[in-house]
Amino acid sequence: MASSNLSVIIPAKASGEFIQHKVEVLLQYLEQHWQGEFEIVICVNGDLNEVQKTHALLTSTFSGDLRVVSHMHLQPKGKGAALQSAFLQTQYELIAFIDADLPFDLAFLIQAKEDVGNGSSLVVGNRRLVKSRVHLPTKLLPSLFKRHVFGLLYNQAVRRLFRIDQSDTQCGIKLMTRNFATKLFCHLTCHGFSFDVEMFLLAQGHGDKVTSIPVTLMHDHDQSTLRLSGELIRSIKSLAHLKYKKYRGEYQPRTPLSASQNQLLQITSDDWGISPAVNEGMLKLAQLGVIKRISIMANSLHKEYLLDELKAVPGIQLGLHFNLTNGELLGQKTGRYHVDGLAQTKPLIHLIKQSRFGFRKLGKSLLIDIEEEFTLQVKALQAQGVVLNYFDSHHHVHLLPGIIDRIAPQAKALGLGHTRLVLDWGLLGKPQFLLCWFSIRAKLAVKRTGLSYLPFKYPGRKQFILRNLWHQQLAKINQPTEIICHPATHGDLQLLPAEYTDHYDGARVDEFWALYNLSQ
Repeated sequence: MASSNLSVIIPAKASGEFIQHKVEVLLQYLEQHWQGEFEIVICVNGDLNEVQKTHALLTSTFSGDLRVVSHMHLQPKGKGAALQSAFLQTQYELIAFIDADLPFDLAFLIQAKEDVGNGSSLVVGNRRLVKSRVHLPTKLLPSLFKRHVFGLLYNQAVRRLFRIDQSDTQCGIKLMTRNFATKLFCHLTCHGFSFDVEMFLLAQGHGDKVTSIPVTLMHDHDQSTLRLSGELIRSIKSLAHLKYKKYRGEYQPRTPLSASQNQLLQITSDDWGISPAVNEGMLKLAQLGVIKRISIMANSLHKEYLLDELKAVPGIQLGLHFNLTNGELLGQKTGRYHVDGLAQTKPLIHLIKQSRFGFRKLGKSLLIDIEEEFTLQVKALQAQGVVLNYFDSHHHVHLLPGIIDRIAPQAKALGLGHTRLVLDWGLLGKPQFLLCWFSIRAKLAVKRTGLSYLPFKYPGRKQFILRNLWHQQLAKINQPTEIICHPATHGDLQLLPAEYTDHYDGARVDEFWALYNLSQ
């Protein structure tokens, strides 16, 4: 028997008052017709200013109703990405997606629930079935006709490319089990309009039952955020991407990692404290046992957010993510740093140039200040009850010539006798390969000072997108190996002050779901 508890996700890119009215309509319908618990998660996305205004309006309007959750989504862009991050805010066993303008007869939800009870993992609306109906004012016929033609051509392309037996893949109302939704978002890498196609590819590859039912479409406005000319180009790129993923077997079931294999993967997540979404992603993955080690930025704005929950995770190892290149340094408040040292936070390129790209030891004044800052950051975390087991660094600055020799004695005295060397020859030909050069230079200092380190892997974009392939690569690891990652539940770094921002934002979401996939 199917669960009667429902989470409805609305990806909302329209104005606040428009969405507010639609949420009220949906609430009224569910109160009258849905037999069971329910919640509505509005995922507000789009331009930052509009997102913040709409989120504030919704939060204020529905502050007394725990059944309504407003969630801000900024990065990555796209409807699929918005649904993906909103899914983490849901709690019930049935998951529904509905377009923000509620253009469908909501009786679909009642029928879809019955189909799930009959064994369907995914129930989709289909506007092209004989029993489907469309109601709209005559003035909207030209707009609807253009979208209809685009949809027909798109569907023909999808059916020919992927052999998907669905005459309407893009209908804006769907209902699925939580188990299927989890699998979907663990595989989803197409964040825009074509995300629905990944849904059908996954069901096809995993043998999940899909049911297509008629819908009644009701248009009373031309509020669509879809722009056909731009979407045509994006769709071509997306379908090519999905074809490649299917060719590589990304939508086929995989064998889970064994307990012994999982134990070898010392997955280390950097940047705790840089933003709330980063902390949320790390904590979730640590609680699942995927992430084994988390590196904390002592001078970050959000290091205390969820920190107590992190410290309570059984077996988690915590380290210092030594930071010289993001935000205000702790020692700057004392005013004791040298003018030619760390009197101000240095850009990464400044430190690299000072080292002559790894050929020259950093200057004496700079190294003295770096040692002082390192001690301050370690002690700041220890004062908050964080037991530190190791250290690495933001942008890997600890690998620059002279730093290991300078800070290693103090690190060992403070209980941090383990560090990181980025010795991954898979980086050959990539910009990060410079880190291998720095690590070769730093390796002598690490051995000289008695620090320890692990073999190391630096996954790239390809591994986080081709997740089944990455899983196969991880299964071949035969010794304890540090694997670096930077996950986040959604991209929120643009909300930070300029001096704390970071260029690596939306792509963190792909890392989160690639890692979440390892827990399934």
